[in-house]
Amino acid sequence: MHPGPMRVRVVLADLAQTPADALVRAAGPRFDAPASDPMLHAAGHEAIAHCVELRRLAYPHGLPVGEAVSTSAGELPARWLIHVSVPLFTMREDREYQLTAAYRSALRVADELGAQTLAMQPFGSTNPYWPLDQGIRCTFGALLGTPTGVRDLVLVLRTAAACEAYAEALARR
Repeated sequence: MHPGPMRVRVVLADLAQTPADALVRAAGPRFDAPASDPMLHAAGHEAIAHCVELRRLAYPHGLPVGEAVSTSAGELPARWLIHVSVPLFTMREDREYQLTAAYRSALRVADELGAQTLAMQPFGSTNPYWPLDQGIRCTFGALLGTPTGVRDLVLVLRTAAACEAYAEALARR
């Protein structure tokens, strides 16, 4: 890891068109299912084939919640695609620790790859959705509180309202 703070930016954009060393996608335990995931579909056949093989060999029962793995990014504007099993939100059980673990796992995998630039949608801002306040708290708590070699992190939002909420929260940090 390199000393110094990670630069974080919040943008309104399409993650599949955001250049970075690595892109991070929120996935479920079945991280190899392209039909339900436009990001994986956009990555193309090569990335999907890597996911299928990785799941078959290493995760036959699925990727545990909060864990991350990487494959090639295929046709996306990145070298690597990091797949993270994001927990479902429920009011019956506090799962913030799992959401925080998911961010830490993504950074750990990025560091193992040597990625200097990372782009991702904040977990919980897409399916599986989390309440905005909890999502923001976990996002910045985990990302800014975890030592990493990543130099630049772009948080990519799909709506202006969400982008504004995340940008305001970042400005308060």
